[in-house]
Amino acid sequence: MRTAILLTTILSLTAACGDDDGETTPDAGEPDANVPPAACEDPEPGVICTIAGSGGFGYSGDDGPALAAEFSLPQDTLMDADGELLILDWNNHRLRKLTSDGNIVHVAGRGELGGDLDSPENQDFNHPTNLLNDPDTGEVLIAAWHNSKVRMVNLETGEVTDRCGDGRRAYIGDTGPAMTASFDLPAALAWDPDGNLVIMDQANQVIRTVDSEGIVTRLAGNCIIDQPVAAGGPGPCASEDLVPCAGNNKMACVGPQYCSLPCNGGFASGTAATLRMAQPFGQSADPAGRIAYDGDGNLLWVDTENSLVRKLDSEGNDTIVAGLPPEGGVQQKGYSGDGGPADEAKLNRPVDIAIDADGTIYVSDVFNDCIRVIDTEGVISTFAGVCGERDFDGDGGPAAEAHLKLPYGIELSGDTLYIADTGNSRIRAVKLR
Repeated sequence: MRTAILLTTILSLTAACGDDDGETTPDAGEPDANVPPAACEDPEPGVICTIAGSGGFGYSGDDGPALAAEFSLPQDTLMDADGELLILDWNNHRLRKLTSDGNIVHVAGRGELGGDLDSPENQDFNHPTNLLNDPDTGEVLIAAWHNSKVRMVNLETGEVTDRCGDGRRAYIGDTGPAMTASFDLPAALAWDPDGNLVIMDQANQVIRTVDSEGIVTRLAGNCIIDQPVAAGGPGPCASEDLVPCAGNNKMACVGPQYCSLPCNGGFASGTAATLRMAQPFGQSADPAGRIAYDGDGNLLWVDTENSLVRKLDSEGNDTIVAGLPPEGGVQQKGYSGDGGPADEAKLNRPVDIAIDADGTIYVSDVFNDCIRVIDTEGVISTFAGVCGERDFDGDGGPAAEAHLKLPYGIELSGDTLYIADTGNSRIRAVKLR
């Protein structure tokens, strides 16, 4: 039985840990009043407002006012094709929606941890982490993180189907069909300029792609070790006849003599084929490593444990956009650098990234409890939250004077940045212009 995945710091502050057969029961506390400040009725640019969530930890409020609803550690948001905001309610294992009339409605997920994913009746998620619109089908893709799958939701019917992944936590399947490939905590999704689906395979420490023919390949990351199998081990094997990899609980197969053993991260820069990253892994991991493409076709991605934002350009070269690389094997986490070059600043376990049309980059600096912004000249500053201070306040005032709590997700849509204020179980918004 797998242990439930919980956000590490929230565990110590607000939640108790259960297992995958049960639910997490955070300490809800007293919800705040469900009346927004007058300044939130038609906010000026730079003003932060809560648009969903009462602040109570739980599940309630469907078909009622968004500000009275309860969430449990929301992870991500996404504007759908109809201009309504989807909300990934992580610890409730559901997809919900903020409608244009200000109500919360249920979209998908029964709130039960995903079990037999081969059953067509299964509509469940296990701690889903990231959302992506599919412009071809009109459906929404979900990184069904602890299901080790990418799943699709039909927004009209709520039907959930699989897009890729066989549900096993392993590293299997490169150059083969994505539906029979194995992932380990697929955490984030994006479309590349050619329309291929790009997946951050978090615990495998690699980035993989799925092309239009449904074939999966490794795009970047050099953290797969060919480990000899013990003498007398099995011969060539299919995915259902796997070799156990010594040193962890994974199963994989690449031939008669070796198994692919994903390592536990590290750091190396250079090219797609040689780079290494450090994403959280194991049963106590928390979601990490979101990805996005800029207007020039470069892949920007968050190397969460190394507290970096990195860029893989169209030629396959890797550079650091923000944060300081490990020094002497020690990760350089912290808070510093506002007003200076982003690649000389310190971040603390960033997770999500959003890129404006002019190239401005927003980063959820999660363990600093703030949102940082990198301008087109590469200068970093604080956009929302008081970095280093964890709390909830500030609605109706300047975003940079408000307090956030572990803001994991950000979504840029039109002229507004939406913030999944995860530790406060609220969704907040800041108008940019």
